[in-house]
Amino acid sequence: MLVRRRTDGLLLSLAGVAFPLYFPLPVAIAAFFALCGVYVTFSSRRRLARQIVSPYAAVWIYCAWSLLLIAWRGEIALGNRQLGFMLLLFGATFIGQGLCLVRRPLRMLVIGTRIGSLLAFAVALGLDLYYWHDLSRYSGGGNAAIVAILILLGAVVSSIDIDRPPRFLANGVHYLALSSFPIFLTETRAVLILVPVIFLAEFIFWSLRWPPRIRNRSYAALILGLVLLLLAPPVQQMIFHRFLSVYDYYVGGVETLDMASGDIRLTMWRSAVTVISQHPFTGVGLMDMFSLMKTVAGDKAGLIDGFKHVHNFVLQELLANGVVGLVLLLSIPAVFLAAIWKHAPDQSIKRVALYFYGSVAAFGLLHDPYYHELCLSTSMLFFGTCLIQLRRWNLLTASAVKRV
Repeated sequence: MLVRRRTDGLLLSLAGVAFPLYFPLPVAIAAFFALCGVYVTFSSRRRLARQIVSPYAAVWIYCAWSLLLIAWRGEIALGNRQLGFMLLLFGATFIGQGLCLVRRPLRMLVIGTRIGSLLAFAVALGLDLYYWHDLSRYSGGGNAAIVAILILLGAVVSSIDIDRPPRFLANGVHYLALSSFPIFLTETRAVLILVPVIFLAEFIFWSLRWPPRIRNRSYAALILGLVLLLLAPPVQQMIFHRFLSVYDYYVGGVETLDMASGDIRLTMWRSAVTVISQHPFTGVGLMDMFSLMKTVAGDKAGLIDGFKHVHNFVLQELLANGVVGLVLLLSIPAVFLAAIWKHAPDQSIKRVALYFYGSVAAFGLLHDPYYHELCLSTSMLFFGTCLIQLRRWNLLTASAVKRV
């Protein structure tokens, strides 16, 4: 225990460094803290009772509903992805208790994500210079879309203000600005839209601390910078290739453009809506989902052959667990944000919590972050770290300073 008091915080920071770089290490770190948390939670009735009445209960209820449907369908098998992810999600609810030996857990996570964000920028810049703009979508060795959302989440967490930050890891919005470069290289539409919105919001909040003259000049510089950025040829090419081409293809009727990904998504979504209308309350589960969708798709079934998810978390959840499952899933971030809004002493934490789960939800409308090990582990590490930090602050006296 004495050794772990020194190492657990570093381990949490290491997870923050790793996930913007698309390293799988946070999955193992999350599993370690979850196992420790199981021991701590069940070591006394008082701790278990506190866990039951905390925001973790929303996750437990959701997992219980999903597991009940899996058992009812007779789909308890090793090959069932839904079963595996529900067990993983349930286990991740103990991460917060596993961080009991970390004195300032949220601070350690923020420092880690700041280092990870800077390294992600350096890696993307190095690859771009090495290939000299011949680099295709930056994927970090895996899925470009998942890399984009993980980099954004790292930059978002980095935006939390910490007390007396390290010299070269100062508070500020520059982590969001630097992270926009690797995200730009991934060409992920769902994340490219989010980056400027979050950056502008944070920039405005930060500028409120400055004198009026500096604030007005910063706004003018920001507008000029955005105009110059939009005039840059690589940015214009990306906007046409990833955004305007979609409009030209589906509205303008330009059939020479390659919109295979869009056709696949539309086929999935139309088929999913038909299947959901037949099983609205309990869904059909993930094992039979695509076989039923391909039956509905008819001659377009070949477009969706080989996929594991429908690239939309709302439809995916309705297919997996029905309307009840979707309501329970949405209640998890709702309960978490309510706890943050009630107990967090710093406004930056409240904003970041909203950015974090808002980004995950927006990204999930075109992708599926909930059935990806690294996304799930990252989300629950942030979830558990924030809740255990709130617990630390709630134990302090009213006159004590609550610092990150």
